[in-house]
Amino acid sequence: MSLYKMKIKGRCIIETLPAVPLMDAMGFRMGLPVEIQSRQPMGGPVVVRLGNRCVAIAREFAEQIMVREVA
Repeated sequence: MSLYKMKIKGRCIIETLPAVPLMDAMGFRMGLPVEIQSRQPMGGPVVVRLGNRCVAIAREFAEQIMVREVA
């Protein structure tokens, strides 16, 4: 499932990332657990918690990040 389709407050593990250097610079890594904090309306960004910080990511990138939901 894509990161964009995860429910709010849903926890997941990143399985695949787009080949965009910005992902690494923002702290996204395969195998990293993340939590969806919010999804802005009208195709806006998704805010995810990476460790102890929150990062906003554009919908177009969030749709390319594949994740696995965890309990």
